[in-house]
Amino acid sequence: GTLIYSHHEWIQQRISLEKFSSLTHQVSTELDIFIQTIHDTEFPNSVEATQKLIDVQGGDYERLKEEILAAAKHGETLLNNIKGNEEIKEFSERTGNVSAIERLLVQLEETERRFDEFWRTHRNRLQQCLELRRFEQDFRELQTIFDAHLKCVAEMTEIGESVERVDTLMADTKHYQELSRVDIERAGEVISAGQQLLGVRGVYPWEIVQPKCDELQRVCDIISERLVKRLEILSKNRELMERVEKANQWCANGVELLASQRIEKCSASPEIAEQSLQEIQAFIASAAEFKLSSPSEFKKIFLESTTPETKALVSQVLQRIDDVSLMCDKRIASLKKLAVKPQRPVQTVTPEPAVPLQPQGGAPHLLRRKHKADLIHEFRPRSMDGVIDSSSGSLNGDTTGSSPDSASHLQNQQDAEARRVHRGHVLTELLETERIYVNEMASILKGYRDQMLSEEMMHLVPASLQGKEDILFGNLNELYTFHNEIFLKDLENCISTTELVALCFVQRRDTFYRLYSFYCQNIPRSDRLRETLVDTHLFLQECQKRLGHKLPLGAYLLKPVQRITKYKLLLENLLSSSDSGSCTKELQKALDCMLIVLRCVNDSMHQVAITGFPSNLSQQGELLLQDPFQVWTESKKDLRLRKKPQQRHIFLYQKSMIFCKKTSKPGHNKSTYQFKHQLKMSQIGLTESVRGDSTRFEVWLQGRQEVHTIQAPGEEVKNKWVTEIKRLLLNQLEELKGEKIKQYSMNHHGLRQTTSWDTPNILLGMPQRAVSCDASSESSNRNSNCSSSGDDAYPHGMPQLSTTTGNGHAHAHANGGSGADKEQQEACGWSSDYSNSEDEMSIIEDNSAPRFMNFLSQWTYNADSNGGGSYPRSSKSNSKFYVSVEH
Repeated sequence: GTLIYSHHEWIQQRISLEKFSSLTHQVSTELDIFIQTIHDTEFPNSVEATQKLIDVQGGDYERLKEEILAAAKHGETLLNNIKGNEEIKEFSERTGNVSAIERLLVQLEETERRFDEFWRTHRNRLQQCLELRRFEQDFRELQTIFDAHLKCVAEMTEIGESVERVDTLMADTKHYQELSRVDIERAGEVISAGQQLLGVRGVYPWEIVQPKCDELQRVCDIISERLVKRLEILSKNRELMERVEKANQWCANGVELLASQRIEKCSASPEIAEQSLQEIQAFIASAAEFKLSSPSEFKKIFLESTTPETKALVSQVLQRIDDVSLMCDKRIASLKKLAVKPQRPVQTVTPEPAVPLQPQGGAPHLLRRKHKADLIHEFRPRSMDGVIDSSSGSLNGDTTGSSPDSASHLQNQQDAEARRVHRGHVLTELLETERIYVNEMASILKGYRDQMLSEEMMHLVPASLQGKEDILFGNLNELYTFHNEIFLKDLENCISTTELVALCFVQRRDTFYRLYSFYCQNIPRSDRLRETLVDTHLFLQECQKRLGHKLPLGAYLLKPVQRITKYKLLLENLLSSSDSGSCTKELQKALDCMLIVLRCVNDSMHQVAITGFPSNLSQQGELLLQDPFQVWTESKKDLRLRKKPQQRHIFLYQKSMIFCKKTSKPGHNKSTYQFKHQLKMSQIGLTESVRGDSTRFEVWLQGRQEVHTIQAPGEEVKNKWVTEIKRLLLNQLEELKGEKIKQYSMNHHGLRQTTSWDTPNILLGMPQRAVSCDASSESSNRNSNCSSSGDDAYPHGMPQLSTTTGNGHAHAHANGGSGADKEQQEACGWSSDYSNSEDEMSIIEDNSAPRFMNFLSQWTYNADSNGGGSYPRSSKSNSKFYVSVEH
């Protein structure tokens, strides 16, 4: 048989089939790339990036979807063309081509279905990611807003000093509370959204969403609680301010009432006295307006509602209440005595001829004293009438009631009044001069410093001053800020109470020292800078002319130094006019603080004048003392004896003593200190007294290789230096003991007449050191010597300390001492002579092989006529304390 076959038709169908197959393969490849891209892309961390990713991937999905549909449409068209050709229905290859196209169309349809399912799942994930990112973005925004709220609420510390101010603060707080409520409500919505996200199980991580919800809730609660608490505090403070105003008005009414009553009229008329008594009692009863049974209950209520911010104000009010109450109590006591109507019983009077006649000098002494007291009382200030008890006066003009006790009491009251008036004058001067001081600093800064920076005066500023404002004025700007914004306000708030004024100085001591020490240390630099100019320079002259100052700039730059000295004088005046009590204690503390500040400032000014020191002064520790001395120096290296003393200014630091020579340049009023010598405190010993002069002491190096005899200007200066040097040496001794040494016990060890203690180079891992205090036991004069030596004090290694007792026995602390030895020591007494003679030095320098590893610290006190310390064990000997450790 035959088959219908058209080669041309077969070729055309095959070409169409291959094109369709290639098209489906291309679509499949693009789908694979798209899916792989989705798998490789991480979810963004922001709302914008997530939304952008959704848009981009959604566009790709739509494009691929159209390509799939286009490929399917192309396949269906091709299939219809092949099936619709009637000429080749019997063509055997037709069936194979139709089957191939149908198979490709089925695969394409399956691919489309799976692609749609994948995209729906992925789009849901992207949408969930977008919702999570929106939640996180809202959380971050609210976190920033709430941080600002917390900061603003934390800065709401003012509680007001009057009812009107408190009302304003309460209104502001309520307004802010309303503003914050909007953000708190938004936070509630975000928390609800977060809870909804958690409701979709397995989608949103709990550890990401839940902590953020909890944090938002916590911050909302904190802000709400703090605002509510602030409103409660302001409400309580408003009640306190109302009480304060009522109490102040009550005190003012009391003072006015007491001042309006004339005690002279009360003395003359019991009826007036009774009326005045009733007025005061009615005034006391007026405390019932505050729902109080007595004015003393003010204190309890004030103390319950006071805060650290209102402590000063409440203290002033309480002091006023106490003063007015005391004045009222004294006036009531006086009026009760004056209001008593004396009974005049009729009785027989027997004449007594022994009564002496009036002397020629006038009335008796008691009568004249009474008249003087009346005059004093008449001219006494009204404000003190309630304080001074007038009961010393006569009821009916009878002068026999006067007595020396009443006159003494009146004199005491007069003295107290004089001191009170003087205190008031000093406090007024303190406040007024403080205001003047602040104004002067402001004028200097505005009239000179600001003009140096202004364009108007820039052409007059010399080149040597440009950019050197900090050198010329130092930290004057900080001083002005401190006094204007802090200290002046402190004084204004506390000026009515002397104790609070003293506390102002005590509390600001560190600030005073920090600011004024820096300013005073800068003075030499400022002076040297101004020395390059003249006060008649055009710029300085123009500034002085605009300010209207009569003195040049240099005089005004000394104002801070003068002011810190003025504080000391004012505090001394306050202290001298104050009565004993807590006020005196606080004033003494304030004066001590200012004296410390003055001393530190003075020392720092001397310190900056040291020249030629080979290393850094800051490495020597804190400057403790500085004074001028006369110094004699002896050295074994220099056999010449220097009989003429040298004038030296000595600075005592924690780590060294520095000897300087005071010099002054011609034409300068400033002195400098040229460095001459340095002694390390770890190498020196001390002899507290020198025979023949109570103002001298010695410092020396180990073995007295170098001895400096120092003569102080007076015994007070000498004792101050000796005490401070001993304190430093004792501190070094305590440091050498260490914690490890404390575990060893100290025992007595009987030795022969001469005993040697040997110490190796290393002990307990500590540097080789020896600390000793040596004392001479001469009967005529005993000198106490203290030394602390370091490695460089022993050129031949650690010393062997030898002791020789005056009675033929030597005792040291070691293990194995018998009780008999101890009893013998207690019975006969003993002493050691450490005169540091040449023989002893040869023993010390002997470097024999060590037999023990031990550590020895020795401290000796001798009783002498030159001021040395003494801890006697018996009437015949000196006491010595050893600390020894054996290994």
